[in-house]
This record gives sequence, structure tokens and C-alpha cells, in this order.
Amino acid sequence: MKTNLTISDIAKLANVSKATVSFVLNNKEGVSEKTRQRVLSVIEQVDYKPTMNSRRLSYQKSFTIAVVFDKMTAALNNLFYFDIMNSLLKRCSFYNYALVHYEFELVDGQISLPENILNKDVDGLIFLKDIPLELIAKLTQLDIPFVVADDHSEHRSLHTVKVDYRLAAYTAVQYLISKGHRHIGFIGNMNLPAFYTQVFSGYQKALREANLPLEPSWCYEKIQDRPSTEKYISRLLQTDKLPTAFFCMEDLLAIELIRYLQKCELKVPDDISVISIDDIILSNMIYPSLTTVSLNKEKIGESAVDILMALIQNREAPNVIITSNEIIVRESVKDLNLL
Repeated sequence: MKTNLTISDIAKLANVSKATVSFVLNNKEGVSEKTRQRVLSVIEQVDYKPTMNSRRLSYQKSFTIAVVFDKMTAALNNLFYFDIMNSLLKRCSFYNYALVHYEFELVDGQISLPENILNKDVDGLIFLKDIPLELIAKLTQLDIPFVVADDHSEHRSLHTVKVDYRLAAYTAVQYLISKGHRHIGFIGNMNLPAFYTQVFSGYQKALREANLPLEPSWCYEKIQDRPSTEKYISRLLQTDKLPTAFFCMEDLLAIELIRYLQKCELKVPDDISVISIDDIILSNMIYPSLTTVSLNKEKIGESAVDILMALIQNREAPNVIITSNEIIVRESVKDLNLL
């Protein structure tokens, strides 16, 4: 028997039409169970595996999905999104799709997209983090399906995968409270205002429910890297009124905070406890290891691909919200109840 069999060959061997073989391969309705089993039996007997080119020609699809980043954000360098990328890759493979990486750019209000996207050489797009209104308008004109993963916006018309960051922050601060902490600071930044608002809201909710005061001098909204950590925390350390714990809106900020506190000869968690949300790989590699709220990054990636596949196949695609209330207990929080 010849190698490099085609759908036409399978159709002849099974005595059915090429359309019937296509329906079976794509697990579509419209084929009787008896015929489906006959086609599957032939496929198994000849060990038929359609090539990518034959699939593209038969289904008029590229079988390629693009994950698209803002050129200015360098998301691939972010460990949080690196984990999601791995999940996207595995889920695309599950659907026999290839995953490629592209970037978009917003300059003077104009969106620049790669030619492969403009020519629709991909079947769909996945964006990580919020995307600008100008890009949404451009994608609507192109009429290409897309999903925004880890979306923080309020755009109700978009297909999205969101994380319940309010719950994640609430869970983290509640954990501090359960360990006897009554003076809790907040460290974050407003680069993504919607993200900041959700996290800060969860922090406030936990304090409010415990009848604890929110001390403005312990709350920071402009800390985003090592220089800003040192700038603002150095000022706080010059006062005689320190919190017993800090909640940070992401692990990287918490890691920078721990590093700087240690530089200033303060012990974590003996002098100040630190907790965060994300659970990136580095959170278990620093000393002391970081107590944090785990975000199900694998589920974020899987859900984004599942939604996009539904859109490609013209099926209903409900949005997904990822629950996030799993505390990963490590070494960075002191239990004040034991004192």
C-alpha cells in the first residue's frame, strides 16, 4: 500500500465520500455511527495521519493560533506569563494547532499588526493582559476571532479569561489577619489601573471585615521595581511606625521588598511579614520562601485556547473567571498568635 495517503484514499477504502471522512476526522455530526466506525477502522488499519498541508487544504484553515503581545511590555520576560505560555502551547497541541508569537504596536493612536495577522494567515489570536481600544477596533474590522487572557478591563463585548484578583488579595490579607497581624501595609502600582483597583479592593475588604484600620502611610501605589522599592520603603523605615506585615500585589514586588528589607538588616518574617499573589517559580527559590496565593496559570491558558477554538468553530464561547483563593504557605509570614 502506498504511503502518504490522502483523504481521497481513505474515502475510497471506506467506500464513502471525502466529506464523510472530513466529518469523522473533525468529530462532526451528520455521519451514522456505523459509517463512522467503518471510516475509523480504515484509518486505524492504514495508520493514516493527515499532513498539515492536507489539513489546511481540506478545511481551509491554517491550524495556527497566534499569541500576541504589546511590543512595549516584553511579556515573555514576565515569569507569570511564561507559565501561561507553556499552558497555551500544550492546549494548542491538544487541538493539533501550532502556536506562534507576534507583537503589536500602538504609535500615535495607530495600531501596527504583523502581515500574517492582517492577511489572516492564522485562525485566531490570544492576547495576554488588557488591550487598547484602538486594537479592539482594528480586530473588529478584520473579523478575526480573538481572546484576551488575564483581562482586567470592563469591556463586556470581549471574549475573556479573567482572574478573580479581588478574591486573591482578600484571601492573602485574611491569612495575615488569621496569623494575628493587625497592622498591614499595601504595596502595588497603578500601571494597570483596573488590576490595581481589583487588588486594592480585596485588601480593603479584608481589613474592613476585621474592623482594622487602613493606614494611608503604609499604602503605596507607585512601587514597580527595585529603585522605586528602595525609594519609598527607605522613607518608611525612617519612621517609628511600621506595619507588622505587607501585602504585595504580585510576587516580583514581594521579592524586591524582601531583598530590600534584608539589605536594611530587617528580618523577614521576624520583623516584617510579607505575602503576595501569583506563585511564580521564584517565590519558592528565595529566602525566606514567599507565602503567596496561587493563580491557576494552567487553567488560564487552557481556557483561553478552549474559548478561541469554540469561536473558530462558530460555537458559543462563554467567558471564564478563574477562582483564586489557594494559599501556598511558605516561610515569609510570622504567626503572631504564638507570641
